[in-house]
Amino acid sequence: MKSRVDYVGKGRAPVLVIEDAWPDPDALLALAAQRTDYARTSLYYPGLRSAAPREYALPLLESVRELVRETFGFKDEVVITDSSFSLVTTPAEKLVPFQRVPHYDSPDQDRLALLHYLCASGGTSFYRHRSSGIEVITHEIEERYIRMVNSEVREHGMPPARYVEGDSELFERVARYDAVYNRLLIYRGSMLHSVNVPHDFVPDTNPRTGRLTVNTFTTARPTSA
Repeated sequence: MKSRVDYVGKGRAPVLVIEDAWPDPDALLALAAQRTDYARTSLYYPGLRSAAPREYALPLLESVRELVRETFGFKDEVVITDSSFSLVTTPAEKLVPFQRVPHYDSPDQDRLALLHYLCASGGTSFYRHRSSGIEVITHEIEERYIRMVNSEVREHGMPPARYVEGDSELFERVARYDAVYNRLLIYRGSMLHSVNVPHDFVPDTNPRTGRLTVNTFTTARPTSA
């Protein structure tokens, strides 16, 4: 594993980048390809998911635990809340409005996303809301941010039916990461971000050839006395 920490945007939010994250990514990809239970499990994710095995998620977290604690300043125990193989399969013209703008997973600053690429197409970008300068959503500003975006959408019109790819009228891209096979990104889910999908994207439900990632989420919980 080779790692670095980037500090993104004006707020210098940390993004931990790890190359060669899993010792046998080909075997992990083969396991994902064997799954027959991919389903649409979220209103927000533009594709299909299947639960990742504990034999993956627990060792992955253990291998990066100290890096995570150092990078994000956690003193509490870091635990997994969810882990799944994820395939982007929604055609651009079928995206619902909130899938056409950068999103955040949670305003909880203890919640991390571990995004593991098992593909080499597309990637992930981070964004700043232009009018407010907001890059990270907290509990304190969440309602205000939602009201501002809704107001701007009413004023400027619904975002076009396409995946977010770079700067737009309402958002400015502050960092871009390409999907590199066996690369792991770790960041706070409160950062505004979006999947990178090319304009000529053709949905592919085959895990071996589609836009496959493993999405794992963690949170920090006080260590029991």
